[in-house]
Parts: sequence; structure tokens; C-alpha cells
Amino acid sequence: MSIKRKIFTIFLLCFLSACTEVENRTASYLTNAELQYDGDIEKENIINALNDILTLPEEELKNKRYKDYTGKENQWDLPDLIYRHFVPDMKGKMLTDNFYSEVKSEEVQKKVKEILEKLKYSYENNRINNKLP
Repeated sequence: MSIKRKIFTIFLLCFLSACTEVENRTASYLTNAELQYDGDIEKENIINALNDILTLPEEELKNKRYKDYTGKENQWDLPDLIYRHFVPDMKGKMLTDNFYSEVKSEEVQKKVKEILEKLKYSYENNRINNKLP
């Protein structure tokens, strides 16, 4: 094999391996997203959904439904809940058909844990400042 052909082959293999790396769009969507909710019902709903991401298998997550913003049960699937409560940092970020497998990735699991920690911290501060039980 000629040297040019070897270099081309190496280049091609490197290029193809880089192309096969797929971005986790769910992780990208959640990174630096602004969490928005009004009141305890929505906050509790979000916490339940995030805990489900950490604990439920993919198939159960697909079938799970959550309250809507009025508190009505079984209205939103998990992607709907995320779209309605998390505003991405850049326009055009979307979840994909791979959403349910992506949420089980280490990257998303870590992000979800971070979000839950922030929610718990804000709850504790609110409880202390307002002298709640």
C-alpha cells in the first residue's frame, strides 16, 4: 500500500469514528436550561419526574404520565414535562426519538442529580426562611 493510501485510510478512519460519536441531545437540552415552575404542585411533579429518570427502567418511563400545570393527573409524558418546565439556553435545542435511552446515560443521570440537589437546596432555604415544617 502506498504512503498516500495509508494516510488517506487513517484519515478516513479517524473521520468516520468522529462522525459516529452521537451527541446526547437530552444532556445538551438540560445543560444550563432554566427550570421554571409555579408553586409546590409543579415543583413536586418535576421532582417526581426527575426521581423517575434516576430509578425507573426505560420501558416504565415511556409509559409514565405526569400532572399538567393545573395538577390534573396523567396528562404529560416525560418529554412534555421537560419541554414545559425547562427552557434551554439556546434556541433550537430539541429532544429526540432517543430520549428514553439518553436519559439513562451517565451524563444525563449526573445532570438530573445536580438539578435535584438545587431543588432540595432551594426547598430547604425556603423552609428555613419561612419557618415551615
